[in-house]
Amino acid sequence: MATTSNSNQGGSNFTESAGKDYIAVTDLKPGAVGLAGAIMQNITHIAPAIAAFFFTTTLVGNAGGQAPLAYLVGLIIVIPLGVCLMELARKFPSAGGYFTYVSRTLGPSMGFLTGWVFVLYSPVVAGPSLAVLGQILQDQTGLPWWITVVIGIPLVTWAGYTGISFSIKFIVAVGLAEFLIVLALGLTGLADPGPGGFTFATFSPSFQANGAATTLSGFFIVVVLTVQGLTGWEAAVPLAEETENPRRNVPRSIMASILIIGVMLVIAQWGQVVGWGVDDLPNLLKSSVPAIDIAHRVWGGLWWLTLAAMITSVLGASLACQNVATRMWYSMGRAGVLPKTFGEVHPTRKTPTNAVTAQLILSVVLGFGGPWLMAQIEGKQDGWGDPWAFFIFLIAYVLVLGVIFVYIAANAGVTVYYWTKARDEFNAVKHVIFPVGTSLVLLYSIYVGFVQFAPAAPNNWTPLVAGIWFALGVVILLVMKAIGKQDWLTRAAAIVSEQEDTLHRHPL
Repeated sequence: MATTSNSNQGGSNFTESAGKDYIAVTDLKPGAVGLAGAIMQNITHIAPAIAAFFFTTTLVGNAGGQAPLAYLVGLIIVIPLGVCLMELARKFPSAGGYFTYVSRTLGPSMGFLTGWVFVLYSPVVAGPSLAVLGQILQDQTGLPWWITVVIGIPLVTWAGYTGISFSIKFIVAVGLAEFLIVLALGLTGLADPGPGGFTFATFSPSFQANGAATTLSGFFIVVVLTVQGLTGWEAAVPLAEETENPRRNVPRSIMASILIIGVMLVIAQWGQVVGWGVDDLPNLLKSSVPAIDIAHRVWGGLWWLTLAAMITSVLGASLACQNVATRMWYSMGRAGVLPKTFGEVHPTRKTPTNAVTAQLILSVVLGFGGPWLMAQIEGKQDGWGDPWAFFIFLIAYVLVLGVIFVYIAANAGVTVYYWTKARDEFNAVKHVIFPVGTSLVLLYSIYVGFVQFAPAAPNNWTPLVAGIWFALGVVILLVMKAIGKQDWLTRAAAIVSEQEDTLHRHPL
């Protein structure tokens, strides 16, 4: 057990001294995650193969040959978003993540609503992702898609119960594998282009591919979706209490993961468009997963590597999202805004097992019920459901609306906090231009993509779904106020204390 040396009491102005290692004072497992593990938690949450392969048809269908340019624009938007979050991460280390950040800067009620809307982000990923992976495997092997859900959800849950150290090791292994495969396919596509040859024209705003013209509305929809594709760069934030030197390593992991994965995904999207052929993009729209078809052409017998990358990506992302969701729920349970059982940890594994169980139930409902419900809406009576349609509906559209709300709330918190409580540290660029500018861009992208030019049915219903969920959160908040359950308000903004790590751990 580490002894308390140079300990702080959860103050926002505490500084981790150079040359010393610090760990959180927490019921979780402190010091289990290092900088490399935090970076890979972010990268795996972004899910390189999912972001690069699962949405290609949708992206090209909307932005045509300019899909790589839209990804680049999305990366440019995300970089200052990352800077804003870094400002909060170094001040308020906590497993609560956005719940704590917004509670601390905008007040507990807004923090609750942010945590409530966050349910539309990391917690919803595992079930639909495993289902759509099952659909891909069914198309390739004939194995029913639901088998993947039956196997995948218990595997991810077991890893969550086992503990954060095992989870990070698993994430590092699968994350590195998928990263290298996705990057290799992108580079191979550029080196061995399809009809139309190699070109930089896909990064030109005036480029119009043959038979796949780009519209302004389609381009903005893709920018919104690429912001979603890059989400996950903040996934190490809720692991702050389990990360060594959280005030240093969590902020560093944010920017490192944005730059590493952002550049790789731009290359991957560019490589697929060029590798398929800029003169043949209409046929790309007929493929559910163009990456597999491209791999068949450029890699021959090794095409299965793309399938392996998708499997590792879904498993890794599901586990990384589970880590994020369960730590936030743990923090909300500890504060009292959720039932106290969420704030309990296993006595030896130091894992919030009840929160993991809640995640298991949600994943089962969305993994099986979501595709079935979508098939009923579409009038499809054959089979067990439509995983692809539900995945695009929830993960591509509903999720991005939820996460943009969370990002904007955090941005507002940055501006308010540094303008009022930390005025001596105020910086106009980092605390006004970046948060306000990126928030306006995100709001405008939503307006163009969802209001001015709404997506086709059933995806045009996604703003209503997100709105109903938000309204339900407001109702719950009002009910808690009416019945006098507000003691949690005083604990919502709590951050952890730190102490010097005298055991000199060397985590991943």
